Amino acid sequence: MFADPAQTLALDDVELAYRTAGTGAELLVLVHGWPQTGLCWRKLIDPLAERFTVVVPDLRGYGASGLARTAYDKRSAAGDLSALVRHLGADTAVVVGHDRGARVAHRWALDHPEQVRALALLDILPTRVVMTSFDRASASAMWHWFFHLQPELPELLVSANPEAYLRFFLRRVLDSGDVDAQTFAQYVAAFTDPAQLRATFEDYRAGFTTDLELDEVDHARGLRLQCPLLLLWGADGGLAGADVVGIWREHHSDPAAVRGAQVPGGHYVPEEAPAETLAALHDFLTVH
Repeated sequence: MFADPAQTLALDDVELAYRTAGTGAELLVLVHGWPQTGLCWRKLIDPLAERFTVVVPDLRGYGASGLARTAYDKRSAAGDLSALVRHLGADTAVVVGHDRGARVAHRWALDHPEQVRALALLDILPTRVVMTSFDRASASAMWHWFFHLQPELPELLVSANPEAYLRFFLRRVLDSGDVDAQTFAQYVAAFTDPAQLRATFEDYRAGFTTDLELDEVDHARGLRLQCPLLLLWGADGGLAGADVVGIWREHHSDPAAVRGAQVPGGHYVPEEAPAETLAALHDFLTVH
């Protein structure tokens, strides 16, 4: 799957682990979500590596990456990825993000628009939209956001049995076989250290504070995405009834540059619908 072993880039704030595959002229960066690592892209890497140099980092605090010495907000995480692209000798990259990684990718494209040539966001709405639209139904479905927000308690409870906690979230894809036992074991191993658990919960906590504040300020001053944008979401997931494309067009400088579609399965798009995701990326990047 990877041409090279995992490498580590020492930044001022964190040691960032990443892997690469392929030798294409352009970088394509795949940014994972929670509760996963870069391994969630395993079904897409080889086909994408036929055209691109595929770069698969673990976000700060996740997987093989180190613990950050400061924060886990999306601006800091996006800065890591921006530095990684420069380290690899590239001026621009295509960026694909899922879940928490899509929120990092969104912030990356806002903070460094000259660097993100094209962007694909999988199964998310903008943070500011989510945070300002909770109702009884959405809060019930996204209860873990509020649990992870609490100080110290999630780390204390989840560290007692991280496998059971992750199995609860991934039960659908485990039952279907979309996540195999070996991959799940690697996810569990990545979330067993209480310090790493805390880091990933700090990612959620930042969503309610720093991330939201930055998104609200930037939106109020008219900052919008500028690059071509592809949106994919699961037909059986939480966004099935949402106007995903319409909402994201309100967050883009050129609504005509936004396209999107449902794909089969639920929230874990790269693992539940890899063929459809690859096809959509191929069509999108053929035009852009």
